[in-house]
Amino acid sequence: MDASLEKLTADLCQSLGNSGEVIGSVPSGTPRFSLFHAAGSICSQKVRVVLAQHQIPYTSHLINIFAGETYLPSHVRLRLVGCNRSGLPLVTEHTGSTSVTAGGCDPAVVPTLVDWQADAVIVDSKQICLYLDATMPDAERLRPGALREAIDVELAIVDNLPNYQMLAGKPVGVDTRPQKLRDNNGVDFALSKVARCEKYVQEFAADASLVKAYQAKRSKELNAADHLFSVEAMQIAYAKANTSCAALDAKLRARDDSWLLATTATMADLFWGVELVRMKNLGAAYIWERNKLPAVEKFVAAVERLKSVRAAVIDWPGALY
Repeated sequence: MDASLEKLTADLCQSLGNSGEVIGSVPSGTPRFSLFHAAGSICSQKVRVVLAQHQIPYTSHLINIFAGETYLPSHVRLRLVGCNRSGLPLVTEHTGSTSVTAGGCDPAVVPTLVDWQADAVIVDSKQICLYLDATMPDAERLRPGALREAIDVELAIVDNLPNYQMLAGKPVGVDTRPQKLRDNNGVDFALSKVARCEKYVQEFAADASLVKAYQAKRSKELNAADHLFSVEAMQIAYAKANTSCAALDAKLRARDDSWLLATTATMADLFWGVELVRMKNLGAAYIWERNKLPAVEKFVAAVERLKSVRAAVIDWPGALY
């Protein structure tokens, strides 16, 4: 075991005042995985759903996004290990989605997975889900070999949907988001993150790696404030969500089945499910409800009945706004 990884996680737990809660049954008493995540983070929700679907036990460390805990130096240091090991550059621009592949590695977000058995740190939700699935026997995987290519297509679509814009930005026309989100126009939200980064850059000016990380995050959020929340940008974001849901409806109708690619839920269904539950929570279910996209409406109902989705999202305290 890498002693530095143990120290990094111990430092983060101390900063959070959170020693963690074991989710699931562990005969040995110590789970293989530790997950640093946030209740309302859609990326965290995807990982929690995969963990729940596979019934993989883990130590849960909740991070309060609204208190700025993702910016804690101890958290950033842990994520930098994962960023460096992934070979991905640090993020500099915001795509409007949560895709690390498209945007780069963000040092101040969640989730972060630690695999104590492999001495590994994984920092991208999609890669975490693939990593966890690969630890399971072939017959139990959510991404079976015969469907891998088709599943990966769907994961890429979901990974690049504009969920950040739909969460933080003001829709054009009627704002159907939960009341607590309606005062946020996106720009102020992004600029508050810029200010937080600037504070930490000053405070840790002597630590080159932290300064680089906070400057990268600052660049991303400044880019978001400048480009993601204009009327035109929000129109494009919602149009993309509409088009993607319509395409999903066509695929589901072609199969005439509850699930997208198989007779049981695959990782494609779980990713789409979490995304659509989020859209519904943000008041965007009008995209498919009232028979506009009947196959998607049926699909959402099936997803909401999954024990894993209920445990990791619907019934998870604070997961919905």
